[in-house]
Amino acid sequence: MQLIQPMRQGHLPRQAAGKRLLLVDPYPRNSQYHLTASERRAVWFPKLSLPTIAAYTPEHWDVDLVDEAVEDIDFDAPCDMVGLSIMTCYAPRAYEIAKEFRKRGKTVVMGGVHPTYCPDEALEHADAIVCGEAEDLWPQLVADYEAGRMQRMYKMTAFPALEGYKSPRVELLSPDAYMTRQCSFTTRGCHFDCEFCSVSPFNGKTTRRRPVDEVVAELQNVQRWIRSELVERIRDEPLWKAFILSLRIRVGIEDGSIVAFVDDLHNSNRAYCRELWTALKPLKIKWGCQSTLFLADDEEMVKLAAESGCVSVFVGMESLDEDCLDETNKPFNRVQKFSQEIKMFHDYGIMVNPGIVFGFDNDDEAVFERAVDFLTKNRVELAYFNVLTPLPGTALFDRYKKAGRIFDWDWSKYDGKHVVFQPSRMTPEQLQEGFHWANHQFYSLPNIWYRLAGTQQRLVARWEMNREFRKLVKRSCPKGTLSPLASVLKNLQAKLPVLDKDHLIPSALHALKQRFDPAALSAQTLTLNIKVKRHDKFAALFVDLEGSLDRLNAQELIKRMKEAAEKAKMDIIINFEHLKLAAPDALKALVDSEAIKAAVPNVKVRYRKFKDAFENSLQGLSLAGLEMLSEDFQDA
Repeated sequence: MQLIQPMRQGHLPRQAAGKRLLLVDPYPRNSQYHLTASERRAVWFPKLSLPTIAAYTPEHWDVDLVDEAVEDIDFDAPCDMVGLSIMTCYAPRAYEIAKEFRKRGKTVVMGGVHPTYCPDEALEHADAIVCGEAEDLWPQLVADYEAGRMQRMYKMTAFPALEGYKSPRVELLSPDAYMTRQCSFTTRGCHFDCEFCSVSPFNGKTTRRRPVDEVVAELQNVQRWIRSELVERIRDEPLWKAFILSLRIRVGIEDGSIVAFVDDLHNSNRAYCRELWTALKPLKIKWGCQSTLFLADDEEMVKLAAESGCVSVFVGMESLDEDCLDETNKPFNRVQKFSQEIKMFHDYGIMVNPGIVFGFDNDDEAVFERAVDFLTKNRVELAYFNVLTPLPGTALFDRYKKAGRIFDWDWSKYDGKHVVFQPSRMTPEQLQEGFHWANHQFYSLPNIWYRLAGTQQRLVARWEMNREFRKLVKRSCPKGTLSPLASVLKNLQAKLPVLDKDHLIPSALHALKQRFDPAALSAQTLTLNIKVKRHDKFAALFVDLEGSLDRLNAQELIKRMKEAAEKAKMDIIINFEHLKLAAPDALKALVDSEAIKAAVPNVKVRYRKFKDAFENSLQGLSLAGLEMLSEDFQDA
């Protein structure tokens, strides 16, 4: 990779001849989430889209790059063509920028995810758009522009090859503005197909991989350049500033101390990772990446990652509810193994940064407190909370649009921080408030102290990141509140083991669907899953029982119902539709009207699908005094 020593402003020296290209990464300057300089240096690294476009621009063009998150745009700066890479939430700002440049007679080209999936809209604001990955399309567009025959749309017909890939021109990025400019990638595409994610639609449902030797060579070149720049800064700065810079490098909070692999799925192929991580060892770098959490199921791989310099992994945990994971087509995440997998990374000194999404159809008001409690208990160093967002190009967008659930079409709010759709089990206001509450709670000082108490590696860097995240949250997020019902829902629902398997009988609703073999039950792991939500029509707590029920679990359920009734003052509906197996004495305990009235006074306890499921199996059981619901709860 041919690197040119950058000027201190991050731009190349201008030459007299040739065309000039201005690449702009838009960012709303008035956004409440706009990072300060110190926040960027602690937690932010740049996107590679525009440095890559610069690399694929013909050499006789001069290239400038402006990241609007870092610096203002000079709309009167001389240039022939302007290129904008656009994510959906930045589309309104990109259109404003395009308008200003087109008023000045400049040619504007747009690319990225949003123009790819909203081409007609983007074409209203641009002279040309690029749909899909641009490496093969961009040189052709530039040649057409020079020949005066530039088309309106350039559409990818095949994914670009990653062999002989031109290294992104990261030297164009502003110095001293990011956590690191040492950004690279090793793979593209994702063989998973999460409903809310645009990666596999945009980059493909299989992964492509760069040759390991090319990745290593790129990192070595960038590393030499960054180190040379840091030496010059230390040499030229006053003594006290040089000392502080050296100290920041030493503790790992200065640009140049860590490499960020920006792949959406870095560990997509274990054989490739073994080869790459082994090759990284001699470089003695520190690096972070995006990974699956279940990488931690293989201790040998985690050990190799740590030995090669891995200090941080971002993991798409998404939810602590298996139904939510199934809903978004992410069943490979196994909630019951999350704690064990986090511990495995921690045992090797690797920081775990989970991404959590709020607002799935199975999420209720209890999801926020449950998530913060789990992440705090497991001492994760950072967490990224997001509101579920139906981005154009995703299956989620198509589903919500078809159902009429999207109520806000302002693209600037499609940033994972605003509610733009109607949730299933809470109001939009409750989802927004819960998102704010979770951020403030997780980044409170007591929480930060507790989570970092067990950290032994890179403590200063991890503390600095938490401190800057806390500043951002306090400045940008209202505090948020949870309704009193949130804790009731959280405490009432549970997943309980079934210990007594000897006297279970099948539900008539499920007996015909599967063969009931009492002898085989002892070898199975049986659980009772208690799910709870508020049923607005009946002003009641709707308790859905799934799995199997024994006597001890029935007693625990009654205890939890009593506590919930006291706090919520709401009636309770017990749904037996999804209960597959139950012990007779457990069923009798739940439908003993006098005992239930004594245990759960002052509210009504009603029953749904009990007769259909178990009445014929319980000989002589009187259901007098019980209120049975016959209504079909299709929306429950």
